[in-house]
Amino acid sequence: MSNPINKEIDIPKAVNWHCEAYCNYGCKFCYASFEIQRTLPRLSEEEGFALIKQLVDAGVEKINFVGGEPMLHRHIKAWIKYAKELNLTTSIVSNGTRMTPEFLEEMSTHLDWLGLSIDASNDELHALMGRGLRGEINDGFSNHLERSKRIIEYAKKLGYGIKLNTVVCSVNLDDDMQDLVRWIAPNRWKIFQVLKIEGENDGRVEALLVSDHNFEEYIERHVSSLSSTSIQVVPENNEAMLGTYAMIDALGRVYTNKDGFYRYSKGTVQENGFAHCWSEVCPGFSHEAFNARGGEWDWEMSTGVAL
Repeated sequence: MSNPINKEIDIPKAVNWHCEAYCNYGCKFCYASFEIQRTLPRLSEEEGFALIKQLVDAGVEKINFVGGEPMLHRHIKAWIKYAKELNLTTSIVSNGTRMTPEFLEEMSTHLDWLGLSIDASNDELHALMGRGLRGEINDGFSNHLERSKRIIEYAKKLGYGIKLNTVVCSVNLDDDMQDLVRWIAPNRWKIFQVLKIEGENDGRVEALLVSDHNFEEYIERHVSSLSSTSIQVVPENNEAMLGTYAMIDALGRVYTNKDGFYRYSKGTVQENGFAHCWSEVCPGFSHEAFNARGGEWDWEMSTGVAL
């Protein structure tokens, strides 16, 4: 039976599910630390299935598995496969943990979009930003870029749609990513202005913040240098990032961030349904701003072939 709530609110077409709260990286700017969620039990495989089914029933079209680090969840493969069975467009954004050739081969018919977070053209900058395994960062280095390159090389051979995510902060503001991005040749390159979220990274991110002007200079420099390519550059300043994402946390609660902090639904999707939970937080979401930042794009096309 259809839920009457669906007729009263606009259901977002794309949802980011932060299915795993824990992360094995030490990114200093992270606004998804989820300290409370990390102390609570993870969802079971069946609870995850119920959550995904609720998204489909509500009319969601695309699910993006994020974290924390989504690859750390033991049910991630089963959830991706189930989402694809229900005809959702599937995507993941990862630091590359556990993305072995075997994983990429197994998931190639289930995972439409592979998103990797790479913030700099070298691992020296990654180390300064904390973009690396915690053990590496504690020892003063990072091998993140080299690991990511190996994953990208294999993913390209398998025909994955590639998304690249980059966070711009005071550490990498003057970095030149042109050659690296040309080599990766992603379908989409999302560039984020480092964001402060109350209760998540406030108190430790301030030294990494950059002005709107400096962020725009970074964007203009790279858009100009990549103008001869087919790479879609999608910049998101702080204004574009607030109130334009429909998100679910690792417990199954729906949330938004319009006011610079996370506003959560009272219950969970697997218990109350997505439409009901969304109705509790949707005032913190703007469909107009979502569309303005390019939130709805041709995600059914990864490499030029309909998925």
